[in-house]
Amino acid sequence: MDDHNTVSADNEVTKQFALLLVDDEKNVLSSLRRLFRKVKCNVFMANSGKEGLEILNENAIDVIISDARMPEMSGPELLTIVAEKYPNTSRILLTGYADMEAMVNAVNQGKISHYVEKPWDDERLISLVENEFSIINLKNENEALQSLVKKQNLKLKSMNTALEETVKERSGKIIKINETLQKNYRNTIDLLSGLLEQRQSNMHETVFDIVPLVQNMAKELEFNEQDLNHVVTAAKLRYIGKLCLSDEILSTPYTLLSKEQKHEFEQYPLTGSTLLTSIPPLRVSADIIFQHKEYLNGKGYPNGDWEKFISRPAQLLTVANDYLELINGKLLEDALPSQDALTYIDSRVSTFYAADIVEALKTALSDYENQDPIPEHRVWSNQLAPGMVLTRDLMSNNGVFLLSQGTTLEEATIAKLLRLEQRAKAELKFYVIIPEGMEIQEKSKSTK
Repeated sequence: MDDHNTVSADNEVTKQFALLLVDDEKNVLSSLRRLFRKVKCNVFMANSGKEGLEILNENAIDVIISDARMPEMSGPELLTIVAEKYPNTSRILLTGYADMEAMVNAVNQGKISHYVEKPWDDERLISLVENEFSIINLKNENEALQSLVKKQNLKLKSMNTALEETVKERSGKIIKINETLQKNYRNTIDLLSGLLEQRQSNMHETVFDIVPLVQNMAKELEFNEQDLNHVVTAAKLRYIGKLCLSDEILSTPYTLLSKEQKHEFEQYPLTGSTLLTSIPPLRVSADIIFQHKEYLNGKGYPNGDWEKFISRPAQLLTVANDYLELINGKLLEDALPSQDALTYIDSRVSTFYAADIVEALKTALSDYENQDPIPEHRVWSNQLAPGMVLTRDLMSNNGVFLLSQGTTLEEATIAKLLRLEQRAKAELKFYVIIPEGMEIQEKSKSTK
């Protein structure tokens, strides 16, 4: 069907309107044709309803004007068919007084858009048709805009989907990189912590490591996750300031040090804090380390801070650290049993230690005593498999720290350990948790 569209100079599609005139009287058709020469549109003429329908079938007609009285097919009958087959075509009925009843019925049935009585007024009829063309034009523009909006929305949706996928992919990569960095960071802290422990001459803590003790105490005191992480890191690195101390000082309990040695020893929290302050992620932990030997009554070191100036994480680490130093013989001349160490700390509540933190220590120790034993297995190097977790720090035969407790073994790590054994010609002692369902092979011959 011919749609009578033309292309303007600015490449926009311009509608060429089409008008169909239907009347069985040729003189009437000629009058109407002359009238609509003033209007920019294509004019089609038909002498009957049948001929009008043929033209409609071959051309896109915007407005049809039909006489009411015609033989074979009346105007209302024609416009009824047009309304059903070509609903977008505006329908105007020319009617005389005698056709009023048919016109009223057609209007009531919604089959005509307008009616014009004969004899018609030229200006009114032209205005009526031009108004219909304007309405059609606005309707077409609206449909074009809606189509454009729909296309743009689909395009925008596609772009948003692609952007979301890109962001998701990049975010996933960033998260993975961050997780790797965090893992490497934690492993580095653990390695440094193990090396610091080995710097001490009588440092093998036989009860348990300070980290789970600090974690349980912090949870009991409802520390937020950020404070918990900072105090755990501080616990691991609390002895970093002792790197510059002599073996003699490190091997002597604090109470047996000379005055000069005590003065030198008491600077280690300051030294450690200073070393770590230059590393942004460790600054908060550095502050905790600086205060972890301060007491509430101001008689601690290195600064002699009072209770209100000592952070809660530092107060927690003070209690946990002193307890372990008491039972390992680092603080007093003789190592104390656990209960005697608690009695020592209890006697200094409110002067050295905060009461609620001491209670958190007792709760943590009680939970530790009541918990099920770790399902630990002693295995040999040829029995190691990826996924096993070390339950104790791994040491070389001459006491050098190799891997920290809690390390999950990987293939590359196991391969390095095997090479280390072969070169040293000595077996290492591995204590691990074996994942459920994992089977281990029989022990091979000794490497000695």
